[in-house]
Amino acid sequence: MKARRVLLGFIFICIGIAFFLQKAGVIHISAGSAWPFLFIIMSAGFHAGFIFAKKTPDQAGLLVPGGMFFVLGCLFCFETATGWTYSDVTWPVYIWAPALGLFELWYFGGRKLGVLIPAFILTAVGALCFAGMLMTGLWPLLIIAAALLFHAAAFMQQKKRSGLLIPGGILLVTGCLLWFETLTDWTYANVTSPVYLFAVAFGLFEAWLFGRRQRGLLTAAAVLCAAGIFGIFTNANEVISERGWPALILLLGAAFHIPIFGPKPVKNAGLLVPGGILLITGILFVFETATNWSYSGVTWPVYLLATAFGLFELWLFGGKQKALLIPVAVLTLTALCFMMTNQPIIPVSVFWPALFVLIGIALMVFPGKKRGA
Repeated sequence: MKARRVLLGFIFICIGIAFFLQKAGVIHISAGSAWPFLFIIMSAGFHAGFIFAKKTPDQAGLLVPGGMFFVLGCLFCFETATGWTYSDVTWPVYIWAPALGLFELWYFGGRKLGVLIPAFILTAVGALCFAGMLMTGLWPLLIIAAALLFHAAAFMQQKKRSGLLIPGGILLVTGCLLWFETLTDWTYANVTSPVYLFAVAFGLFEAWLFGRRQRGLLTAAAVLCAAGIFGIFTNANEVISERGWPALILLLGAAFHIPIFGPKPVKNAGLLVPGGILLITGILFVFETATNWSYSGVTWPVYLLATAFGLFELWLFGGKQKALLIPVAVLTLTALCFMMTNQPIIPVSVFWPALFVLIGIALMVFPGKKRGA
């Protein structure tokens, strides 16, 4: 309580001295340029509170707002003195303001590493922002430098932290791509956009190569690479762009089947549900694009068949649980009913009676199991 009173007293004394000097003509500060000094006065108050509290580590939290207000006050004094001419360049100083406060907290508050890390990150980010503005055409090199830092952190550990290689690989490929784009004035940006998929694939591949070689990482990397290659060909060729995009869906469907039917199959048959849906949907889209969507008013029930096919695959290769056959049968019959209703060959008045006849024949030919007495 005493420290708070001393702090408030110090702030009021500073404000009073400032007004006295203004009235005496010692300093000449206009209302438009005086307000930044309030930040400096508040900063001095927080620092004074810490000093009057005998610099105990428990009170070091006062230094965080103290450091922030000091940097902001100095920045605002500069901005008002120059008419905010350089505000488009000095904005990274706002990032340095909390960095100084955290550094003071670390220095006088027990020097805990957890406080120094965010201070270092904020300082580095501010420096990178300044460097990026100074190096207009070389800013992608900063991304590459950050990627190298992730790689260094991963390999310098006694136990390799392969998780750091994922953002490291992504930043490395992205930085190289952006550097190429700036050198070519973004001329090929409409073609090279799928390279961002390669960036993610490269990060996953590095994590697989230097980690525990989990198959899921390699599969995801392969799918992303294939999608990236397809995307580049699609962007480079208008015919592929208009007609070939369903191949990407077929590719994703096949990717879900590979872990199940590959050389070392896994037991997670649930992957077959999205795999089957994507496979049938891809085939449908190939047909639709080839016919300019002329039959889309009739073929839309195939989306129901796609779900039924995915569930059927799960039943067939996942233990043949009878409960799965119920939604399969419902979805299949529903899709067939809608397809037969929409087709122009057989009139609806003939279709529905024929459907009931077929159901009656099925009940007669395939009787239910006899229950024991």
